[in-house]
Amino acid sequence: MSGSGGGGYMPPQRVFFDCQTSFITSSVSSINITVLDKHRIANVLNIEIGSSNALVLEDGDGEILGAILHLNTSDIIECIKGGAEYEAEILDIKSPACRVLIRRR
Repeated sequence: MSGSGGGGYMPPQRVFFDCQTSFITSSVSSINITVLDKHRIANVLNIEIGSSNALVLEDGDGEILGAILHLNTSDIIECIKGGAEYEAEILDIKSPACRVLIRRR
């Protein structure tokens, strides 16, 4: 018999996101490898709301590196709609993966 603790599964609690002070680290989803090859650790990208209401990373040339899928993605989108601006600093690249730090500009 396995797992007869009877406790059940409790999903992780969503952390309160403050538009002024909160930041997140996240892996980039749907990465464009061609765009990723142009970037290095410590490069800073713009955070934008994409055409499908997704949170996307855009470089200075207007190219999309990828998207952010995180528990706080909807919070960041609401903050942007409220006038906040965010940026993403590349923390790690292990092609085809990339991690970024998202913070208020």
